[in-house]
Amino acid sequence: MMRLVRRTVGLAAIGAIALTTTATIGVAGTLDDLRAQGYATVAVANEPPYSDIKGDGYVTGAAPDVARAVMAKLGVPELRAKLVAYGSMIPALMARRVDMATSGLYIKPKRCESIIYSEPDLCGAEAFAVPKSNPHNLLTYEDIAANPELTMTTCAGCAEEAYALERGVKKEQIKVFTDPPSGIKMLQQGRVDVFALSGLGTADLLKKTNDPNLELVMPVKGVPMGCAGAAFNPDDTEFRDAYDAALAELKESGEFAKIIEPYGFSAEATLGVKRDDFCPGN
Repeated sequence: MMRLVRRTVGLAAIGAIALTTTATIGVAGTLDDLRAQGYATVAVANEPPYSDIKGDGYVTGAAPDVARAVMAKLGVPELRAKLVAYGSMIPALMARRVDMATSGLYIKPKRCESIIYSEPDLCGAEAFAVPKSNPHNLLTYEDIAANPELTMTTCAGCAEEAYALERGVKKEQIKVFTDPPSGIKMLQQGRVDVFALSGLGTADLLKKTNDPNLELVMPVKGVPMGCAGAAFNPDDTEFRDAYDAALAELKESGEFAKIIEPYGFSAEATLGVKRDDFCPGN
């Protein structure tokens, strides 16, 4: 999905969590280090409902809330967040500036060449925001590609940019926004013809913008449902595997559904897919 500022802001505590009783999972390396220091540093974006950074720095949203619950099961009582643009999350993981990324970072084959993922935690459709009545009848990325005079906006390095380029949209037709609200302003000002982002993220933004001159197109046809997972440095396989085990407990207990469904995500959709569906062998 999305963020989008190029800078990273300082660490913001997102709250200590009461530990959940679970079977101890013995893992050497990263996870033991995190348990010893008492917190994990996570890369997040600012795209509700995936992740939402409040004015006081507290980070909530479906992805951080799932990670918070999983890490509590693993004996790490606190998460600390760094705001990182989607296009910079993989470099941040590779350089170990963060311990993991949890912000709706879609599981994509190209990304799996550099990092490893947990099992899927959030799945959803794609969407466009367009002027009222959709004057260019934009239902697919191919519709944008067919008219080189049209322009779109999305975030640098996010799945929507890749979807567009894969389906024939020219690089010069894409205007990158710094954050989703600025992208919507570009659409309102007529500087672009379409805004592209995750379905729930776009719907949430349009609801908050409350502009009767804009409307939602969802789902975008010809684009598969996207699924995200927590992302890790490729050397942290034991940490990732422990995370998967705790995430599976969360799903089986029903707690997972209680976390994500208030944000509009479908637990059933997520339970129906596996990481190997997107990146075999990751």
